Amino acid sequence: MDIVFEAQRRTLDGFLEIYESNLANAEVNGRSVLLAALTNVNPDARAGIATLLLDDGADARVTAADGVNALHALLGNAELDPVREAPVVERLIGAGADVNAVAKKFGTPLQVLMSQFRYTDEALAPFYDVLFSSEALDLLRVGAYDRSAYTMAVKSTRRGALRARMEQYLRDRGVEIPQEA
Repeated sequence: MDIVFEAQRRTLDGFLEIYESNLANAEVNGRSVLLAALTNVNPDARAGIATLLLDDGADARVTAADGVNALHALLGNAELDPVREAPVVERLIGAGADVNAVAKKFGTPLQVLMSQFRYTDEALAPFYDVLFSSEALDLLRVGAYDRSAYTMAVKSTRRGALRARMEQYLRDRGVEIPQEA
């Protein structure tokens, strides 16, 4: 049985049928069970399995060879449930997932999230609330396309509310807002 594959495809109930707590940090062919669970297509299964794994001591700092961490994996899903999954993002950050990690193809977790164009800023607000509550969040970290998340927001016609929130975050920390256009 490939526990990594099963975490990615099963429902929570189905996963519970085969799971044992000593598998929380299992890897198969270099793939982590937690990262696999965070790419499960079903938001309820994804949140439930990831929470179970974290409860059993899964390492939230796990990163794939391409730089994708747990936050990238969760926030990059095609179907998101921000209200259901924001607590998982909070758990991951609290357990050490790097909110500023740069994945080669995707940039930072915030850049992954803001690239979810099917969702409005209002819909993504539960995720933004968690990310912006992190004192470590670096909106000016260069990530995808040799740009920071802030630069991407400035250039976006879809992320006006996020840009305003970013500017407030920077002002609150005494960081000069870059004059990027």
